[in-house]
Amino acid sequence: MAFQTAVHKSISGRIFFLILAVVVSLASFDFYNSAQDKKRRIAEVTQDFTTAAHDAVAKIDDLINTSEELLSGLSGTNAVLGSNLFSCMRVLQSVGAKFTKYTNFSVVNAEKFIVCSSGPLKTPKDVSTSPNIIEAFRTKSFAVSPFKFGVLTGEPVLVFSLPLFDPKGQVNGTLNNGLSMTWLRTYLADLSRLDGQRMVVINGQGEVMSSHPQNLFEIGSSIADTELGRQLIGKTDGALIFKDEHGHDVLAGFASVSRIPGGAVVAAFAPLPPLLADMQENLYIHLALLLSLAVGALFVSWTGVRVLVLDPINKLILLAGKVEDGDFTARSNMSYRSGELGTLALAYDRMLDVLDERTEELRESEAHYRELVENEEHLVHRFLPDTTEVFVNEPMAAFFGGTPQDWVGQKWIEHVSDAERSVIMGRLENCTPDEPAFVYEQMSNNTVGEPRWLRWNNRAFFDDEGHVTHFQAMAMDLTDRKQTERNLESAVMEALAANRAKSNFLANMSHELRTPLNSIIGFSEMMTSGVMGVLPPKLKEYSSFITTSGHNLLNIVNDILDLSKIEAGQLTLEESDVHVNREVKEVLSMLQAQALKNDNTLNNRLGEGLPFILRGDRMRLKQVLLNILSNALKFTHGGEVNIEGACVEGAFELKIIDNGIGMSLHDIDVALSPFGQVDGHHLSKRYEGTGLGLPLAAQLMEMHGGTLSIESTLGQGTCVILKFPPERTVSVN
Repeated sequence: MAFQTAVHKSISGRIFFLILAVVVSLASFDFYNSAQDKKRRIAEVTQDFTTAAHDAVAKIDDLINTSEELLSGLSGTNAVLGSNLFSCMRVLQSVGAKFTKYTNFSVVNAEKFIVCSSGPLKTPKDVSTSPNIIEAFRTKSFAVSPFKFGVLTGEPVLVFSLPLFDPKGQVNGTLNNGLSMTWLRTYLADLSRLDGQRMVVINGQGEVMSSHPQNLFEIGSSIADTELGRQLIGKTDGALIFKDEHGHDVLAGFASVSRIPGGAVVAAFAPLPPLLADMQENLYIHLALLLSLAVGALFVSWTGVRVLVLDPINKLILLAGKVEDGDFTARSNMSYRSGELGTLALAYDRMLDVLDERTEELRESEAHYRELVENEEHLVHRFLPDTTEVFVNEPMAAFFGGTPQDWVGQKWIEHVSDAERSVIMGRLENCTPDEPAFVYEQMSNNTVGEPRWLRWNNRAFFDDEGHVTHFQAMAMDLTDRKQTERNLESAVMEALAANRAKSNFLANMSHELRTPLNSIIGFSEMMTSGVMGVLPPKLKEYSSFITTSGHNLLNIVNDILDLSKIEAGQLTLEESDVHVNREVKEVLSMLQAQALKNDNTLNNRLGEGLPFILRGDRMRLKQVLLNILSNALKFTHGGEVNIEGACVEGAFELKIIDNGIGMSLHDIDVALSPFGQVDGHHLSKRYEGTGLGLPLAAQLMEMHGGTLSIESTLGQGTCVILKFPPERTVSVN
């Protein structure tokens, strides 16, 4: 009965989900169309808002330009430039009356005092701290103040200044006026063409200069701490959707007024839901209609399926119950001509005939099979295609727990993890008469909870028609061998990980450091050389510091890469005749600044009469000299660093001798190891460096067939000896 109920639920569920799929498809189409309409609506409103913001910005820019033209015209009148203050005041008052948007026309003298004004002026007024006055004097051009508020009116205003020049071209005053922003409220209202549209103008600190509706924000109040302010401050041009403090979506289009110092932004915005309300209502109506159709279709479908399908299926379910109880003689007794279900009943009856025969055959073979495997030490079992056990030997039952009889009739696949189950069943189902066997390995716990690796050898058996009748499998314990394999694999993985880490490090050093370093060095050299304009002395000094530091860091990166290439056998020498005297002079010249830094003296004692010529890589030999001499200068203070050369038994030797702090034998070993840095107790401070210079120099000498050796005494100095093989000595005179 429970099975019948489950079948009814399954069929009704499928009908329900079929109708649901149709409804969901139609609803999805509605949602898609609604989403597209929403996108189009948002795009249209965004365009309207950004256009309104740009129109307001254009109006402000136009008034700024008009002010500049107006002041330029006034700057050429004698009444303004002359000494007659009465005439000057009358002209300014006349212009102010004609251009009502502009206020406070004034003239400032060279001492930055207002000496003439369109308004009352009893005594000259000091305006030396006004940003627009300062900027006009500094740049000698038209200047605009940041937004400010009138002392008496409290209204926002912009102040403009145009420099006045003396005959020598020097600024000797400014001509000024202000632009009251009260007109902006009406203008913003005219730009607000959509229901619910709001507009606001803020300065760079988020203070409100104007807004629509008028009571939206108080003039002069700050919206920097509101979500709207956080979204707008620092922005230039564009549009965005954000959530306000109440979690409502807000659409805003904005544009910046670039000519106002400190920044200013004009924004048009509105809550998004009211703009989309009509589309949302249409969507709900469509969904309600779809739901009504779905309910009607479900009722009609269920009635038909119950009469035509469920009743015949109930008969087959009753038959299955009898077979489950072991009655293989039961049959459906249904008419085989009653459509698809009749065909199903016929197939069901034939299946029962075959099942009865197969069951008998299996019983007959059971005794023979048991004799073969009962005493087998390995784990052995036999099972049907659905993994139902028909035989389990004693070792297998002892391994997993229980007796062989306990396992017979169970489906062993149910004791396998979900991850392995699908894989194993796939392998079982893929067995064919041509490839009946397969092997897989599995970790299993025995009855005492000990994990053991088992290798299962599985084989399928087929009837004459090629159908699988059963499987048999045998397992071998591979735990000890697996442990050995894991140990070996762990060692290999550690080696591979170390190699990958090294490769990744070199790749990152090459790509992430060298490329940006070259860009930094290039730009800093352009700044120092004046390509990007003449820099103030302090900035030029800073750019030189950047160039020097960049070269130092690039040298460190190159040293690391060179050392790694040498270790990998990827570095090749570019052989040529090297004039040692010439290269030594060039290196000493490059290191003069470093020598002076520590009050050291660099001495070339090779002698002009001994033009030593070696066969080798000129760039790499110069690199060796630079590394060794740089080390000598770094560890020597107020002393000497000498370079000497001689030919000893046909082999050329170079010696770099200093009277610096010296090293112990232990320190020498550390200094010659990559990344090793001498930092003994005798040092008063830790010296900068990467510990790559000497190891790299030693490797390069070995590539030339030579040697690098160090002789040193603590507190007395160090001698580094570079010895080249005789075959590299081309000439010594």
